Amino acid sequence: MNKLNYLLIAFLILIVVSLSISIFFGENNYSKRNEMIQDNKTQFNKNEELKKQNEILEFEIENAQNSSANVENFARENLNLTYEEEEFISFKEQNKNDDKDE
Repeated sequence: MNKLNYLLIAFLILIVVSLSISIFFGENNYSKRNEMIQDNKTQFNKNEELKKQNEILEFEIENAQNSSANVENFARENLNLTYEEEEFISFKEQNKNDDKDE
């Protein structure tokens, strides 16, 4: 009976050691868990930023739907549209590198 107890204890120690190796060095170990927690935090921050951008876009869409002045402003700024009696003037942007070369 004494040998059976030693055999049982040895077997339990073997199981504990194999499980410990799996936890610390296996496929789903603690370092992998920590990396996944960091990735999760990073993704959460990106999602929060996207939520803010979505709120801004929703505001702009509602404003555009409810205001004719906003439509005119969009047409003037983005489509370069003007009235018949108006004159459209645009300026070319020069690179600073071009100015240095001359």
